[in-house]
Amino acid sequence: MLDIGNTLRKYRNKYKYTQQCAADVIGISRVAYRKWENNEVDFSLSQLGKIAELYEISIQDIIVESGFKKAKAIPKKQKSHQYF
Repeated sequence: MLDIGNTLRKYRNKYKYTQQCAADVIGISRVAYRKWENNEVDFSLSQLGKIAELYEISIQDIIVESGFKKAKAIPKKQKSHQYF
């Protein structure tokens, strides 16, 4: 599971924004923004895009910093018997 809330909090603190300030810029309520930071709700890519713009980072950076790791490819097991 991604911890996007922690990443958002980190950037908000870096820029010294209040939750209200961040929420106003994004166009949501402070309560909604708080829920994002607490990982209580999901949000759309368009909303994540507004956040990325606010903090001058990419959506990809938010996702990677939030704990996303690429899944390793698992090779298919080869059949031990081949039938003709």
